[in-house]
Amino acid sequence: MQTCTAIGTILATNNTIKDGDTLVSGGGEDFALGFFSPHNSTNRYVGIWYNKIRPETIVWVANRDTPLADSSGIITIDVNGDLVILDGRGGAIWSTNTSTLAKIAHAELLDTGNLQLREVDSDNTRRVLWESFDYPTDTHLPTMKLYSDPKRNDTRVGMTSWRSASDPSPGNFSSGIDPQKLPQVVILDGADPRWRSGPWDGGTYIGVPAMDYMYLNGYNLNKNYEGMIEVSYDYFNDSFYNRYVLDSLGMLKQFVWEEEKNSWFTAWSAPDTECDLYGRCGPNGRCSMSSSPICNCLKGFEPKYSGEWNGGNWSAGCVRSKQLECEKNGNGSWKGDGFLKMERIKVPDFADSLAAGSLTECEEKCQKNCSCVAYAHTSLIGCMIWGGDLMDIQQFAKGGVDFNIRLPASELGSLDFIAGEMAYAGFLHAIRSVEEKGLCGLSSCCVQG
Repeated sequence: MQTCTAIGTILATNNTIKDGDTLVSGGGEDFALGFFSPHNSTNRYVGIWYNKIRPETIVWVANRDTPLADSSGIITIDVNGDLVILDGRGGAIWSTNTSTLAKIAHAELLDTGNLQLREVDSDNTRRVLWESFDYPTDTHLPTMKLYSDPKRNDTRVGMTSWRSASDPSPGNFSSGIDPQKLPQVVILDGADPRWRSGPWDGGTYIGVPAMDYMYLNGYNLNKNYEGMIEVSYDYFNDSFYNRYVLDSLGMLKQFVWEEEKNSWFTAWSAPDTECDLYGRCGPNGRCSMSSSPICNCLKGFEPKYSGEWNGGNWSAGCVRSKQLECEKNGNGSWKGDGFLKMERIKVPDFADSLAAGSLTECEEKCQKNCSCVAYAHTSLIGCMIWGGDLMDIQQFAKGGVDFNIRLPASELGSLDFIAGEMAYAGFLHAIRSVEEKGLCGLSSCCVQG
C-alpha cells in the first residue's frame, strides 16, 4: 500500500498533484483522488477510491487506455482550463477536453465520489464544465445517474467492465439502460445481450425477484425533462458504503461495506443462475432451475431441432406445434384461440405497452389482434403485449408476474404437468427460505461473497 499526502479538496489552476499526493473530498473525507497501480501491475493510473477503506477500492479511472509506465506523472489544470494528466516529459496522456477555454478553473472532489471541473467567474460563481459521474467506469455510486436517450440510441451512459483485475482498460462487458418502450437494465457482452432486468414498474424491475427492497432504499428510474431515461439510487443509510460494480467476468454486483468485518459483502448479483443468462432456452423456451433439464418448450411448442435440443443445445428454441386458429382464418378471426396463464414468470424481452385499463380489457384487445401472441398486466405498468417469438422467459420460484400465451383451443386441454411443476417450484422455494433465514440482510435473496 502506497503512502499518500493529502493536499486538500480543491485543485486550482497552475497547481499540481504529483504521484504520491491525493486530493481528498470535503465533508466526510470519504473519497480520494490520486495515482495507483492495480493488483499485479506496475502501470500507474489516476483514479478515485474510498479514502477510509483499505486495501484501496477503486471506483473510477481517468486514463484507462493510457497508463503511465512510471511515477513521473502529474495532474494539473492547463491554460485552457482542462484537467490533464501529464507524463514525465510534459506530454498530455489524458484530458477532460471541454473546449471551453476557461480563464480560471478549479477541480473539486465531492464527498459523493464525483470529481467536478468548474469555471470560476469574477463574481466567484462556478459553472460545472465536466464531471466524472458523466463518464463512469465499472462502478455505479449513489447519486450517480446512468441514462440513455431513446431519440438517439447511440447516446448511453453506463458502466464498462475492467478488462481484468490488473487492467482497468475497457473490457468486453457493459451495462446500462435499454431504451425500449418499457425500459430495463441490461448487461451486454460486446453487442450481445447477456442479462436483462425486465421492465421497470415504478417500484422494481419485474424480472428481479430480489429487488423488493431497492426502491425503498432510494433506487429509481424515471424520465428527465429532456426525455432521457435515468436510473439512480441514493444513500439509504449514511452509516455504510454501497456500490454496484460490473466486474471483468460480466457480473453486476451490489456491494455493501461491513465495518465490523472490515470487508465488502455481496448483497446481490446477476446473472446469478444459468437461467439468468439471456435467451438460455432460445425462442419460445422457458428456463426453470427447478426442472431437469432446465429448458422446456412452452406449452403448444416443440423443439425446432429435436436432435440438438435433446443433446442440450437449446439455442434454436421452439416452434409452434399447431397453427393458431386466427392464422388459419383468412379473415383473421380470433375465435378458437385462447390463453394459458403461467405464474411467477420473468416476462420475455421486447414488451410493448397497450392502453388498457384492466386485465380483462388487456386480454380482449390482445385476443382480437392475431399478431398479439401473449400479454401480461400489472397494476403499475398496465397492459404489456408481445408479438413474434418469445425470447428469454424464466420461471421463478417466487416473484415475477402472471404471463398469458396465446394457444389454439386444441392445446388448452391437459395442463396437469404445469400444475405439478408450479407445486414443485413452490416446494423448492420453501426449502430455500429455511436455508437462507438469517443470511439475508438488505435483500430478499442475498449471495455471500
